[in-house]
Amino acid sequence: MTSIAHTPTCLRFARRVAPAVLSLFLVACGSSGGPSTNGAAMTDANNYKAVSTMKIPTIQTKAMSDLTLDWSGIQKDLLCHSTDKSPIVNVTFAIFKNRTPEALESELSVGIFNTAEVSKYFFLGVDANTKTSMLTALKATNTHVDPATDFVESSSTLYLLIFANSQTPGVGAESMVFLQPSATSSNTMVMAPDACTSNILSFSATLGTGLDVPNTAPYTVDWSKLTKDGFGNPIDFTTIQQLDLGYYQGKTASDLMMNFLDVQIDATTLYLADVPGQTKSIDLAMAKTTGGDAFPGFNQTGGVYAMALMCKNCSVPAPIAFAVLQPK
Repeated sequence: MTSIAHTPTCLRFARRVAPAVLSLFLVACGSSGGPSTNGAAMTDANNYKAVSTMKIPTIQTKAMSDLTLDWSGIQKDLLCHSTDKSPIVNVTFAIFKNRTPEALESELSVGIFNTAEVSKYFFLGVDANTKTSMLTALKATNTHVDPATDFVESSSTLYLLIFANSQTPGVGAESMVFLQPSATSSNTMVMAPDACTSNILSFSATLGTGLDVPNTAPYTVDWSKLTKDGFGNPIDFTTIQQLDLGYYQGKTASDLMMNFLDVQIDATTLYLADVPGQTKSIDLAMAKTTGGDAFPGFNQTGGVYAMALMCKNCSVPAPIAFAVLQPK
């Protein structure tokens, strides 16, 4: 196994950042869970192990005052991908009591967003062309933000703004910032930070061994023996909603892992398959390109195949599981 640390310049943070999935190196040396009459059995030994950290910027502003929020400066997201095709359409304001920035950042960096820790939660859906809003425009079910009570100076309260590309709360965070209300500040303008330029996310990972898979149909892969996701959290099979199968012409496993979170956009050919319910295995022949072409088998040479198990509506976009495939 090989490990490499990386502070992202083109990090793809793509699976769960709160209410928010990377740059690695892998040597596919040997395998565990080889093919049998039932196909290939993926285990924790095949899965990658990730460690990520977040450092969210803080902007000090005038306490108990309405603020102008401006997110026009967000040009690249937490993955250092351009936001041109995924503009901000949701702004969230979350208030946390008795939490430290370090503790919250630690949770968010591994895809944990505990709603029980949120004291109040306001959000605003906006048009993709909208780049500004007032803080008081954000609302909960029956109320809007009231700065006099919802934005007071406090040493034990955290105020977090999240800018997301999804109208679904908790999905698609592209940048975030802590607000610090101060009685001595006159600032009422919040310029949201560009997540890439601000280096909000850092990531390191150690990846597992390659997975032997059948070279002839059926191309069944079973992941029922997985116990942990890439961040070491106990795996929740209900969050596995999609299988991505990519072929990368002219690439090796190490080439692929140098841009790990770009595996979807870097694939020469990408096949996708929905994973319903708590399904724990699938025939790769069910995977299709967006144009409807079914996976024809491992008939291409001079490149590498890899598969990822994905959550489509989680806040962090990193794969739940990922393995380089070795057809045998």
